[in-house]
Amino acid sequence: MPASLQSSAGAASHRSVLLLEEYDALAAAICSALKKFAPQHDVSVARALDQAKKLAAEIAPELFIIDVDPPWPGLTDFLEKMRSAQGNKRALVIGAAIPAEIAAERRSFGALQFIEKPFDLAAFGAAVQALLGPWRESESESPRGSLGTLNVIDVILLHCAANASVVVEVDGGTNRFGEIHFAQGQITHVETGKLTGSEALREILTWPETEMHEAKRAGSARRTIQKNWVTIVVEALSEARPAQKPSVSRAEKAAPTKPRAKAGKKIVVIDDTEMLLIFVEDVLTTADPDLQITTALNGTEGLRQIEQVIPDLVLLDYSLPDLNGDEVCRRLLQNEPTANVPVLMMSGHVPEMTATAAQFENVVATIEKPFLSDALVSLVRQTLAVPTQTKQVPKPPKDRQSPAVSRTTAVAPARAKEEFEEQRRLTPAVRMASTGENDAVLGLFLEVLSMQLTPQLQMGTIRAKPASLTVSLHLPWPAARNAIPGQIGFQLGATELNGTGQISTVRLIPTAKPFQPSQTRSAFEIGGVAVIPNARVQLTPAGTTPMTMELIAHLEVAQVELSPTFELAQLILKWRTNEVRVTLNPKAPEQSAARFEATAVKLDGSGRIAELLLNPIK
Repeated sequence: MPASLQSSAGAASHRSVLLLEEYDALAAAICSALKKFAPQHDVSVARALDQAKKLAAEIAPELFIIDVDPPWPGLTDFLEKMRSAQGNKRALVIGAAIPAEIAAERRSFGALQFIEKPFDLAAFGAAVQALLGPWRESESESPRGSLGTLNVIDVILLHCAANASVVVEVDGGTNRFGEIHFAQGQITHVETGKLTGSEALREILTWPETEMHEAKRAGSARRTIQKNWVTIVVEALSEARPAQKPSVSRAEKAAPTKPRAKAGKKIVVIDDTEMLLIFVEDVLTTADPDLQITTALNGTEGLRQIEQVIPDLVLLDYSLPDLNGDEVCRRLLQNEPTANVPVLMMSGHVPEMTATAAQFENVVATIEKPFLSDALVSLVRQTLAVPTQTKQVPKPPKDRQSPAVSRTTAVAPARAKEEFEEQRRLTPAVRMASTGENDAVLGLFLEVLSMQLTPQLQMGTIRAKPASLTVSLHLPWPAARNAIPGQIGFQLGATELNGTGQISTVRLIPTAKPFQPSQTRSAFEIGGVAVIPNARVQLTPAGTTPMTMELIAHLEVAQVELSPTFELAQLILKWRTNEVRVTLNPKAPEQSAARFEATAVKLDGSGRIAELLLNPIK
């Protein structure tokens, strides 16, 4: 593992996070984000389960972050070991979406928390801060569990998020054994004793104590479970919820205290991200235990809670699954009991949030996601503390009748603003060290614009342009391949030139379609002939039948850039030498291709290669 992927929070730190990630670029990006959202924690990266086991024993991490795309064979057994050895620790799984019905019923109940891939910084930061923050017995949400509470439903969701094809063996004790078969993340077959299918799944989900392992054999071709497995799990969750409250380890238990009635101000938080609701509730009640906080996962439920509670403040996400934030604000103004309730909007959709704040008088402040706990607490305190200044609202149109409302003008503190700017500069990227194992072979198809012939009628200087933006990319070393998530195609991006006008770096943009080689054309139909000095002849091809060839260049992977949602955005290649190979037969060995030197480059308006001048090397 490259040393650059390890955090340097200091040798004295004893708080840590363990990241299980196969791709170096994603690992670097996640580590960068963790420095922002978990600055007190060291981060260790494992690229194999055996390495993760060893690191977990050494550092006892507070949080496991596991990317299950692609799936890890043996992950169930790894988590079983962690349940025994690290039972009071928490885990965040990054993978495909788990079924919405199960997520809605399960909420934060369970040993594993999930975040869908691709994800943005706001969702990731909220999940990390919630899992590392102070854990309370929440009054409005389901209790959260640690790895010690790992159960069958956790493992089902784990393999669903991993799109895994695996057989999980379940030992329920007292001679009860079962098997759950997965095919690409879907349950296809379940058996226990004489039961199979839905009956077997329901039976296994009732076992209070289980131990789970992955079978070394392939799954059965039988299909006794159809698409209704999601419904079965949801029903089991609903029935088991009162009886299966996660246990809390001794380390997490606080001294019993007599509950007291809260008399603080009332806040309703509306956001469709479960972990953000948990994070916000934990942070605010830790800062002020008297606050009375109610949460909602969508706009409809939020409006119902607001009308019932009549809070002192609403924290509102702009993007919700049913109603956007502007519609929630409009309905609050149209309802007389809620028209005077101030709204603090929080969103990563900055233009929409800004427009909503300008349009609706009840939006008194905004905060951009992702935000840190201190920034949120400061802004909430400021908003609640600012005296309400009555401002008469102009009479709205007939379709938006509302009474006069009060508007509190609140601006994020300077410290919060600085934090926002710093987070904007948080670019998920990794620079690759020049180790010799980051080699890349680039293939670019060219259309010949003109060709010079020597007095011996051999191929001389070639002027050509890219025949297509599509390029081929071969990464011979594992270090380079591991830097790029997944198998994808690439297109030619912007190119940078050095002081002498030669290529310095070239950027490749990922495409959804894998690479398909273009057809080369060795025939050269002459459209024009010119005699140039030094007794050379320059041929210009006919416009309807261009000659095409492939240019092969050996470059170096210098940097991998990811988008804010941690998807591959750009690949930056360093141009080591001007020597390239040119071939008319892409299937022939590279050694048989002619050696040329790229002596001049012309770029188009977008910075891409428009023309190349190639001189033969003798």
